[in-house]
Amino acid sequence: MAQIKPMKLLILALAMILPVIGHAQDPNQLPELGNSSSAFVSQQQEHQLGRIWLRQLRAQANTIEDPIAKAYIEDLIYRLAPHSEVQDSRFEFVIIDQAELNAFAVPGGIIGINAGIFLYARDEDELAAVMAHELAHLSQRHFARQVENAERQAPIAIASLLASILLIATNNPDAGFAGLVTTQAASAQTQLAYSRDWEREADRTGMKTLAGSGMDPHAMPSMFQQMLAANRYNERPPEFLLTHPVTDTRVSDAANRAESFPLKPRSKSFVFQTLQHRARIRYVLGSLPVSDQIAYFDKQLSKDSDTTLKDALIYAKAHIWFEQQEWSKALTEVNEISSANKEQPASLILKANTLHAQGNSKQAIQLLQNAYQLRPDSYALSLALANIQTLSDQAELAINDLVRWSEKRGTDPNIWKQLMETANKAEKTLLSYRARAEFLFLKGQKVKALRQLEFAVEYATKNASYQQQAALKERLNQMVRSKESLSL
Repeated sequence: MAQIKPMKLLILALAMILPVIGHAQDPNQLPELGNSSSAFVSQQQEHQLGRIWLRQLRAQANTIEDPIAKAYIEDLIYRLAPHSEVQDSRFEFVIIDQAELNAFAVPGGIIGINAGIFLYARDEDELAAVMAHELAHLSQRHFARQVENAERQAPIAIASLLASILLIATNNPDAGFAGLVTTQAASAQTQLAYSRDWEREADRTGMKTLAGSGMDPHAMPSMFQQMLAANRYNERPPEFLLTHPVTDTRVSDAANRAESFPLKPRSKSFVFQTLQHRARIRYVLGSLPVSDQIAYFDKQLSKDSDTTLKDALIYAKAHIWFEQQEWSKALTEVNEISSANKEQPASLILKANTLHAQGNSKQAIQLLQNAYQLRPDSYALSLALANIQTLSDQAELAINDLVRWSEKRGTDPNIWKQLMETANKAEKTLLSYRARAEFLFLKGQKVKALRQLEFAVEYATKNASYQQQAALKERLNQMVRSKESLSL
């Protein structure tokens, strides 16, 4: 049996928490949650646990922090969420840098995917089907109900289960996995049946979410079919199938259930396709010579007539040339993107980065400023503009906007990292210390984060107002008190 890496075990263990739980007496009747589950694990406790877990995950895993990809997943979730049964919409999102098919939901609104999921989903509706399924796990509060079920069957402490997961994330994966197996083994046969019930429940709820959001509910069985096809020739199933078993019967059940909903047109937006192509370049084509990578997309271009499809393929070629530092070729390609998609943030950011790399920083900044004025809520454009301004000795101009974003997205390490770099370049020492502390804290490096805040307090004592000193000391105390353990 192939050895499973610690990070994969972490995802596996956490995902096992969600589907392998509770029992619905009538598989066609959704359960009433009431206050029963909350008596064991409150929503606030789930929220707290989720943030602790996310910091630990970021400390252990390679994540993709691309603002375009993150903004896309956020937009998709927030399109689905109003039509789900999720009561707490304080979501956090993470993209794991792995090619395997996987998606997971963790208590407290943490939703994650492997970037490789773009290799399997043929359109946005299929990707949304996976996301809707994970939202269903959250909306039905499966974690709390599992804890309730375990407490009633055996004296299994919450800390025991979560400690096993924590061990998997550190340096003793074998011990962690053994602990998890021991915990789960209390009623293995029953839990296997529960898993099927909960997965059916998530399928039903997720399908309703798809329909309510205007997406195609038939995308759920078609995505299941994609999963089965992906598993057909693999020695080991993808992570998602280990934790969300898909069988021919389940596909058939989902297809039958989808028949009660009308078919909806499927969507392949420009940004979805660019992320799909970038995943293919990263995980499939990247080992090939550049000429072969370009030839692959040229071949696809010769087959497609749809403008959006062609533009995404042209973008992929420009991306390849940019990564190869062939600036002129990258700019030539990106300029070929049609007027329908040339103003998309992905196109503009790639063009601006290419212009900057060529030494045309002034033109790059103007391009992004014009676009940002039209889209002042674009997270991706804001960071791209701040980055080029910082690299072009205009860091001072980016500070105020980044501070605004740090107040708006205070749990986003991307924002704090850029603010840290920009403040440092602008010689804003106190702000640089604070931003570095927040970035390190969110990345699971609490000790280093505390040290940066101590530097900030020391600096503020000599150079800042009493109000600033007091605010920094309070933040330091908050960070000192923050939990690092997953136990309740």
